[in-house]
Amino acid sequence: MAEERKNEEKRFEIVTRTGEKLKLDKATVMKYLTDNKEISDSEFNMFFQLCKVNKVNPFLKEAYIIKYGNSPATIVLDYKVLQQIAEDNPAYRGMRHGVVVTNDKGEVTERLGEYKLPGETLIAGWCEVYRKDREHPTKVTAMFEEFKATKSNGEVNSNWATKPCFMICKVAKAQALREAFPNLVGSNVYISEEMDSVEKPTPKPAGKTTVTNDIIDVDEDGVVAEEPPAEEN
Repeated sequence: MAEERKNEEKRFEIVTRTGEKLKLDKATVMKYLTDNKEISDSEFNMFFQLCKVNKVNPFLKEAYIIKYGNSPATIVLDYKVLQQIAEDNPAYRGMRHGVVVTNDKGEVTERLGEYKLPGETLIAGWCEVYRKDREHPTKVTAMFEEFKATKSNGEVNSNWATKPCFMICKVAKAQALREAFPNLVGSNVYISEEMDSVEKPTPKPAGKTTVTNDIIDVDEDGVVAEEPPAEEN
């Protein structure tokens, strides 16, 4: 009984966008969301705060905590959560998106929609987000070469190889939504497609962890870690 009470005290409540209440604790997150991979207290706290602030249910794959061995965890939101946050705002007026391609003559075309024709090369994805309280839309262009995910041998990952227009457009839409609604979405909240192209971080010494892809370093007491001084020659 005492052990159950102790475990209950370690659980933290989240109220989702649908009004559902759920409780998270570190052991549950590791068992069901990281495939039993060990995470630090700091990583759990950052993941919990992301879920709480954005009112998401991680068991419905609305948020992910990705852990590779002893490397720092990467914490991301699902794209549909960013879109839902924007749609709930009364100022939101929708979005337009498409791709930028070039043909064998070197001619560049900006196209509405997620497709390219035979012989064309995909250059980028773009998105415009409209708000009722702004005269001009927020437009973002995401370059394909900067975000495409590759394997260790240099080959493009399957999703980016088979659905390149779809993938780069998701990146463009996420970036445009963040810029259009920075106070609601947050400037440091990413989707998994944006993380695909980032090199897996180098493991750090025990007692430190990097959360949300090297955006913030904290130690086990939640204190921001300072970078070590550069070595002198």
